[in-house]
Amino acid sequence: MAARFTNPAFARESNDRRRLKVFYLVMWIGYMVIVMRGVTLMLQDNKKLGKIAMRQYRAAIQQATDRSRILDSRGQELAISIPAWSLYADPKEIANPQVVASLLSGPLGISKETLHEKLKERRRFVWLKRRLDQASMDKVRQLDVGGIYSIKENMRAYPHGSLAGSVLGAVGVDSQPLGGIEMTYDPYLMITSQSGAYLKDARGQIYVTSSPVDAAISQDKGDVHLTIDKNLQYFAEESLGKAVQKHNAKGGTALVMDPATGAILAMALEPSFNPGHLENVDMAALRNRSITDVYEPGSTFKVITAAAALESKSVALTDKFNCEKGSLQIDNHVIHDHLPYDVLTLSEIIKVSSNIGIYKVEQRVGKQKFYETIRGFGFGSKTGIDFPGEVSGLVRPVEKWRAIEAATTSFGQGIGVTALQLLSAFGTIANGGVRMRPHLVEKVVGRDGKMIYQADHAVLNQPVSPATSRILTEILEGVVGPGGTATAAAIAEYPVAGKTGTAQKVDSRQGGYVKGKFVASFIGYAPANNPRLVVLVLLDEPQGSYYGGVVAAPAFREIMLQSLHYLGVQPQGKDAPIIAARTPEQRESPAPPSEMTREGNFFKVPDFQGVSLRQVLKSAGEFPVEMEFKGRGEAVSQRPQAGSLVTAGSKIYVEFQPLY
Repeated sequence: MAARFTNPAFARESNDRRRLKVFYLVMWIGYMVIVMRGVTLMLQDNKKLGKIAMRQYRAAIQQATDRSRILDSRGQELAISIPAWSLYADPKEIANPQVVASLLSGPLGISKETLHEKLKERRRFVWLKRRLDQASMDKVRQLDVGGIYSIKENMRAYPHGSLAGSVLGAVGVDSQPLGGIEMTYDPYLMITSQSGAYLKDARGQIYVTSSPVDAAISQDKGDVHLTIDKNLQYFAEESLGKAVQKHNAKGGTALVMDPATGAILAMALEPSFNPGHLENVDMAALRNRSITDVYEPGSTFKVITAAAALESKSVALTDKFNCEKGSLQIDNHVIHDHLPYDVLTLSEIIKVSSNIGIYKVEQRVGKQKFYETIRGFGFGSKTGIDFPGEVSGLVRPVEKWRAIEAATTSFGQGIGVTALQLLSAFGTIANGGVRMRPHLVEKVVGRDGKMIYQADHAVLNQPVSPATSRILTEILEGVVGPGGTATAAAIAEYPVAGKTGTAQKVDSRQGGYVKGKFVASFIGYAPANNPRLVVLVLLDEPQGSYYGGVVAAPAFREIMLQSLHYLGVQPQGKDAPIIAARTPEQRESPAPPSEMTREGNFFKVPDFQGVSLRQVLKSAGEFPVEMEFKGRGEAVSQRPQAGSLVTAGSKIYVEFQPLY
C-alpha cells in the first residue's frame, strides 16, 4: 500500500481560508447588530428620545431658583428675591489659565491661586463666583476674556437686615432652605424657574431654551404672610438688645403673643444674625433658641402650682401656710427662701415668691393632680408651632418623683421648659384658661390672590376654668404692685399681671448647677382685665444683679408699653391720654423715588428719602453702582445727596430707620 503525503503549502492555504470566513462572519453579525439597534431607535417614542437628548446636553448648572415673598402681618416685605449675576467658566476654552486668573482676581475679590485651580479643571463648567453685583459684573465684561460666561439668576434678600432673622431663617446660594420659615414653608416658597433649561451644544456653548415643564408654576406657591408685625418685632429686638448689653448677658429672648389666637407677634433673640450675610455666621446661630433650648423656669412656674391648687379647690385664698422662717429640710436636702417669711396666704406666696410656701401648696394638691396640671398646660409636649426644631422639654413621670423632686418642681427646678411653652402657658391664663396653638404664619396667598393656606387658630385644650384664670390674674397683679417682686414691670397706663423668675443654670456635663450662672426672666400680660398681649423677656447669664424683677422686668415694661401704644389700645384711668391706632397707610405711604438716569458718562442719584429698601433697589435698577445700606425701615439719609452725578462703580450709602 502506497504512503499518503499532504502538501504543507496546501494545508496553510486551507487554514487561511477558514480564518477569513470566520472573520467575515463576525463582521456580518456585528453589522446586523448595528442595523437592528438603529431600527429599534427609529421606532422608539419621540418623547423618550427627547429625554435622552436632554440628559446628554443639559448643562450641569444648579441655578438659584426664584422664591415667593415672606411678608409681615401688615404686608410689609421681610424676604424677597432680587436679580444677581453668577459667573462661570469653560476651562477648555481658556488657553492661559494663569493670565486669566490674574485678570479676574481683582474684580471678583478672589485670590489668583484659587481662580487658577478652578480654571485648570478638565470639566466644561465651573462656577467662579455667585451673586455678583452689577458694578463687578461690568468690570468683568470690560476685560472681554474668552471662556468666561455669566447667568442672571435670583438671590434672596432681606430688606430689614437682621430683623426677625431667627424667625425667617435663611437660604443657601442655590435657594436651598437652611432653617426657619424658609425651611418650614419651602413647599410654598420655592417657585419653579420660568427661564427654561440651560442647554449645551456640541461646542460646549450654553444657551437658553424654553421648556413647557419648567415654565409651569405650581398653583400651590404663594407669598407667606407671618403673624409677626415688623414694628412690634423691632420694639422687642431693641429693648432686648439694650437689656443684654446693660447687664452684659450671654444672650436673651423676648416673645410677644396674642393670647386670643396664639399668633406670635414678635420673636426676638440675642445674639441674632443677618440672613442675607451668612459668610461668617456659625450655622448653630440659625437655631431658634426659644423653641429648641430647654431651661429651668424657676419661680415663674409657681403660677402653674397655684393653678393646680385653685382648679382642684385644694387651697382657698384665705388659707395660710407656715413658711418656716425661710428654711425647710426635706429628707437630706434643705430648701430656702430669699427672705425669712413666717405665715403667708397663696396670694402672698406668689407675690413675694416663697419657695417653701409654694411647696406646701403643692403638698395640698398632691403629686398626681399637680402632674396632670403641668401636662395640661403643655409642658413635656411640643406646642405644635409651625417652625422646625421644636423640642418637648423635660418632665419626669410622676411615679418617679421623690419627695425632693415634688418640692423643687413646685418652684420650677428639676423641670425643663422652652420659652415658647412658658409663653403659651401664661397665654392660656390670659385667655380664660383656653390654650391656643402658637403659630407664626397666618396665611399663604397665591400670585392670583387666591388663598392657599389659612391658619385655623386651633384650641388645644382648657387646663383651668375661667374662674381660676381670673383669680390667678388678680394674684399676678399683686406681683407687679407695691411689695411685689416686679414693681419695675408696672405700667401707669395699663394694669399688668405677671411673674418673675430667677433660676440657676444646670451643669449639663457634671450635673447639679453652675455656680454664679443664672437665667432671669419676667412674663406677664396686659391690660390685665382684658389681655391683648403676653410678653416674655429672658436674659441668659446676666452679670451683677441677676434677679428677674431687676434685669428682665424693665425690658418687659418697655416692650409692652410701646406695643400697646402702637396697637392703639386705650390707656385706662380718667386722666389717661387717648391713643389713636395708626393705619398701615398712615405709617407707611412714601412716594416711590424717581429712577436713576444716565447723563453722558455719569449717573444721576435719585432722592431715596422716606422709601423702603426694596424701592431703593428698584430705583437703582441695574445701573453699574454699588449700594450699601445701614439700618432698617424707611430711608432717612443718603450719600451722595439726591441729584449728584456719580461714575460707574461708585458707592451709594443709604441709612434706614424703623417706622413707629
